[in-house]
Amino acid sequence: MRRRVPLLAVGLVLTGFNLRIAVASVPPLLSDLEHDPGMSPTVAGLLTSLPVLCFGVLALVAPAVVRRLGGAATLMLVLVAISAGVLVRAAGSTGALFAGTALAGAAIAVGNVVVPTVIKASFPARVGLLMGLYTAMLSVGAALAGGLSVPAEHAVGWRATLAVWSVPAVLALVVVVPAAVRVRANSVDRLGGEMRTLLGDRLAWQVTLFFGLQSAVFYTGLAWLPSILRTEGYGAAAAGALLSLYAIGGVPASLATPVLATRLRDQRRLALGAVLLEAVAIAGLVALPGAAPGWVALLAIGQGASFSLALTLVVLRSPDARRAAELSGMAQAIGYGIAALGPFVAGALHDREGSWTASLLLLLALCVPMAAAGAGAGRARVVSARRAEAETEADAVPLVP
Repeated sequence: MRRRVPLLAVGLVLTGFNLRIAVASVPPLLSDLEHDPGMSPTVAGLLTSLPVLCFGVLALVAPAVVRRLGGAATLMLVLVAISAGVLVRAAGSTGALFAGTALAGAAIAVGNVVVPTVIKASFPARVGLLMGLYTAMLSVGAALAGGLSVPAEHAVGWRATLAVWSVPAVLALVVVVPAAVRVRANSVDRLGGEMRTLLGDRLAWQVTLFFGLQSAVFYTGLAWLPSILRTEGYGAAAAGALLSLYAIGGVPASLATPVLATRLRDQRRLALGAVLLEAVAIAGLVALPGAAPGWVALLAIGQGASFSLALTLVVLRSPDARRAAELSGMAQAIGYGIAALGPFVAGALHDREGSWTASLLLLLALCVPMAAAGAGAGRARVVSARRAEAETEADAVPLVP
């Protein structure tokens, strides 16, 4: 038993490393993709929004997959599908780009829901530590993909650059496959109709809106920050490096925030502080774009704190692992649906206005409802308990035997 738990924990963290690479490796190459195979900025924005849309639409499928396959086996399936989707994109056509992105996005959607739920159920005494490591690895993976894509494109071309990002998923399988073999019959309860009880829960909606709005800001920045910086005179390599800073600069905050959040009874100040950092950084990009490196670093810190807090609040606001699965499904299904609009709307605003100012002002405006939702979600309460407690006990299946 002692050998199984660490192996599963390592598998969870390595899976997290792969859950943003497929998303972050495309934005630095958008300028090249607009010429070959040829896409308008709006279509390119749709390509970057597609995986986020998949995160939302397919979040509800994840519990059924885990129930059938088990948590560790689902992690294995996620990594295989991510690798396959990334390789499909390397075919180079617009259709292949969208098809591969959809496949990788579907796999990531399952991973997004499964990892926090398994952490809640299998490592209840280490929620803060593992959530911190998990969210930090999300950022590290995104940072490496964003920062290395342009140099790799110069060396081997954009098709090979897209393909090479399948390697980390394959390497993660080296750990996850043994975990899938050793951990038998680990699953979570089905969401089904029980999740509908959360739709009338105000706290569940506050958690969902905080998650969705901070994700909208993050993914809009991830998609368009290089293009915004290039219009301000930064070269492709410099813009890619700042995108890497945007992702990796939040790692310390991602590590620290969940640990701090689990030690506090009330997380409202954490939420408001994170949103304030983002708002100041976005306003700075509008007013003083010449100081972009500083604003990007500040935005990264705020994003790292808000994202890791949003995921941790899903766990903290749930009375048990099963309710965590349901709240995770709701928050990510609806939240990523909100987030998917961000890059698309920002790209459309740029097409209409001819500049990025309106898009940045939109992100700044989103900070207001984000702060309100964070203040509500940060209160020391839990979402409503399941109505059928007897059913809960009867259906229970341990995540780790």
